[in-house]
Amino acid sequence: MKETVKKKRQGTKKKSGTEIEYYVDGNVVRKVETAVPKKAPKPSEGEATKTNRMIRKNRERALSMDFPYLVVFSAAMVVMLFLCANYIAIQSKLTSTIKQTQKNESNLEKLRNENDSLENMIATYVDLDHIYDVATNKLGMIYAKKNQVITYEKTESEYVRQFEDIPR
Repeated sequence: MKETVKKKRQGTKKKSGTEIEYYVDGNVVRKVETAVPKKAPKPSEGEATKTNRMIRKNRERALSMDFPYLVVFSAAMVVMLFLCANYIAIQSKLTSTIKQTQKNESNLEKLRNENDSLENMIATYVDLDHIYDVATNKLGMIYAKKNQVITYEKTESEYVRQFEDIPR
């Protein structure tokens, strides 16, 4: 009986400037396959110079700034600058309008609260018995008699027009 001895080796190989790692397991050495990129075939001398000339012309055209291009570009920049300044001005007006509106709403709320408190104070101050006493005793007022009260019938409209003085 023969025993097969398995050997393990590890190392690196250098091939045209690149380092390839390999690992061998067992007694059989496997071949390592490396992928080498294939280069495109070079064009002929005449085609290459023609292509290079075209590329150079395209680059020069792309990098050149002639007068009409400069005028259009300048006009576009002026328009863009105007639009940005206008936008900032509108935003500023909007912000100031919002602040003024908030200030006015706060002032309105304050005035409403003050008005409500004054109305409550007036409502609690009115004493109908005191008013009746002053009207009858100091001012000499009396209740109206039946023949002194004139009633008006309501018409279709919601108000009454007075064409003459009220009779006494």
